[in-house]
Amino acid sequence: MKMRTPLLRWFTRFLLFLLIVQFSTSAFGQSYQSFLSTLEQISKLRKFKFGPFWIFPTFQLKDIGYDGNVYYQQEEDEQISDFTGTLSPGVSVYFLFRNRLLLSLTENPEYVFYFEQKRERRLNNTFSPEFKYLFLNRFVISGGYLDSNRRRRATSEFDVRANERVKGYTGRFFYETARKTSFGLSGAIRKISYEDIMLPDEEIYLARALNRKEKSGHLEVYYRVFSESFFFVKAGYTDYEFEHAQSSWRDSSSYQVYTGMRFPLLGRLRGTLSLGYKRLNPRTGGRTGFSGLVGSSDLDFRFWRLAIRLNYDRNCHFSYWTNNIFFNEDRYGAGISLYIMKSIRVDYNLTYAEAHYPEPMSVPVPDGSYEEITREDIYRVHSTGLVFRVIKDIGLGMAVSFWERDSNYFWENRRRMFIGGYVTYEF
Repeated sequence: MKMRTPLLRWFTRFLLFLLIVQFSTSAFGQSYQSFLSTLEQISKLRKFKFGPFWIFPTFQLKDIGYDGNVYYQQEEDEQISDFTGTLSPGVSVYFLFRNRLLLSLTENPEYVFYFEQKRERRLNNTFSPEFKYLFLNRFVISGGYLDSNRRRRATSEFDVRANERVKGYTGRFFYETARKTSFGLSGAIRKISYEDIMLPDEEIYLARALNRKEKSGHLEVYYRVFSESFFFVKAGYTDYEFEHAQSSWRDSSSYQVYTGMRFPLLGRLRGTLSLGYKRLNPRTGGRTGFSGLVGSSDLDFRFWRLAIRLNYDRNCHFSYWTNNIFFNEDRYGAGISLYIMKSIRVDYNLTYAEAHYPEPMSVPVPDGSYEEITREDIYRVHSTGLVFRVIKDIGLGMAVSFWERDSNYFWENRRRMFIGGYVTYEF
């Protein structure tokens, strides 16, 4: 028993670190965490300290299984299926100097393997150094760099995975109180680049349509309501400048304001509740812009033997399709997990989404003529799974998921099934 206790503690700390890393990655350039909160979270993992450095390795196995429609092809086409798996090790290193300067470095290579489809084999990588400097006990200057090179479906519009390269810098100047309440200014510059997709029966010039530079500035306020829960307001401006002359008509700017609650990484209620307003203004006259509600919420509530998940996302995304600058998408999700035994869990998740394109387009119809439509898509994703506990909060899972898209542009109707396994650190 004495030998098992240190092992269990190691896995508990490992789980906590995975949650921190996932939160930090998704929040790059979007959410602020105080200097004190960062130190408190890292200090819980001090068992991994090596000299002046805190070194935390991670390891993930996911999407191991059978993909029934690798390229999201139509049912009328000869759909390509294959066996796949993703291996994702990583490491983060922290260095604290005199409790004032915190340096961090995160490196996350990821290898995606397909048995037959060699095009889909890919070594992805995310590299992100950051710093935080505390002075006069209240002011914090921080900055970071992100270099992400991955093959993925950037939005729901992508049927085929494409290489996406994101390079960016972010900087912040904040005032923090002893209660961890903070407010300040942030700015970011990102350059986003894509590859053109060249398949035997399909050519999509993503680089020409979507390569761009984004510059943004925000005012952010985080007010601590409970011990680790924060009310926040974030308001700012973003400028979008497209790289190629053929896409200069997509150049735009936007104003946005978000407000909501951020809940602790660990606890019965976790995640973020966020709603706001956004206005996207194209620079080219006569082009349709976007104005309205936006949101990005992801909540997880646990009680008794149940875990309930709710998420909502609404935003506009740049489109590579014909004459539309963007499409706006509403995505709703719900899930439930039931622990039928201490070592067995059953999962079910449902996602429903609607995508709307603001400007009409001319499309071919089966009789050879053309008609003008305003494209609308509906997405449904059902997934169910069974997870077995291995040790502490680590489990092995098996899942089946069904993805479908129904569109009023019939060429875009698609179906996909995936059967696979994964390792989870949140049993």
